[in-house]
Amino acid sequence: MKTKLFVLLSIVLLLVSCNKGGSSLPSVSGSKYEILVVMDEAQWKMTPGRSIVALLDQDMECLPQGEAVTKILHCQQADFTDMLKPARNILLTDISGKYTRPRVIYTINKWAQPQSVVVVQAPNDSIFTTTIKNYGENILKFFLRTERERQVEFNKSNVNANAKAEIEKQFGIQIDIQQGMNRSVKRKDFYWITNDNPNIREDIVIYSYPYTDKKTFTKEFLLAKRDSVMKANIPGEIVGSYMGTEYKYSTPVFREITVNGGYAAELRGLWKIKNGGAMGGPFYSQTRLDEVNKRVITIEGFVFAPGAKKRNPIRQLEAVVYSAKLPQEINVLKEISVVAKK
Repeated sequence: MKTKLFVLLSIVLLLVSCNKGGSSLPSVSGSKYEILVVMDEAQWKMTPGRSIVALLDQDMECLPQGEAVTKILHCQQADFTDMLKPARNILLTDISGKYTRPRVIYTINKWAQPQSVVVVQAPNDSIFTTTIKNYGENILKFFLRTERERQVEFNKSNVNANAKAEIEKQFGIQIDIQQGMNRSVKRKDFYWITNDNPNIREDIVIYSYPYTDKKTFTKEFLLAKRDSVMKANIPGEIVGSYMGTEYKYSTPVFREITVNGGYAAELRGLWKIKNGGAMGGPFYSQTRLDEVNKRVITIEGFVFAPGAKKRNPIRQLEAVVYSAKLPQEINVLKEISVVAKK
């Protein structure tokens, strides 16, 4: 008689304060989107290790050339000493017969800060591999989310105050534009700022328009709006050329997500200069509803970096987009501040 395996996943979020009880943790080591996988060599070479590689070494979506979603570092259990414990992202594996069911444990700031640690426990290789197959995307999302949150926090200390003030005056939103971005174009319901770097150029575009109905937040509508706005405001170097969305070689990805507790429509894709020129690259955007002013606001970051890796630059812009606070969120923060002062 066959028995059906029920995988019980225990997800434990341990939020550890780096200064709790007066203790102090060292700063993390390593590079952004680098994950140290701790697994014995025999398992690393077999199915459990290959399942980890398939998860963490997959191509990041919507890039013009293939780039792995993370960089993998590997060490054996015996080599995971105090020297390696401050790594910024750690995936600890523990496959042992002492376990009766698999568990996935999520922890932050365990040995250093700001650090993300995931522990995957399983009774044998087969159940470990099944656990990664079923819950691997959640593990990957955890590492990517916490890495983005670190970037958002870091950006707060590197803000172009003039650009932030200009944007708040024009749109009523707050966003942490970085100091390196200092060339801007301002038009009605449109703002464009760039670092104008010839090697890795990063741009942020913000535009708004009246909210009419729910169809506004569909993939088809948002892409059509993007193409019309970019055509009108971002010309190419050749007369008659302009920015548009690449549809022939890449399909834009649309998701409905939650940002600051509210709805947002997310788009990832590739842009290109149409009617002349060979410029192009990845873009990332969020479209949200300004509830106070009954209008739609789109914030987009795009990268132009010929011959260079584009994963980290577009993620840097993604963090900037995530830093935005809409009028209704600013009002809530003001109300909280008033209450706190009483």
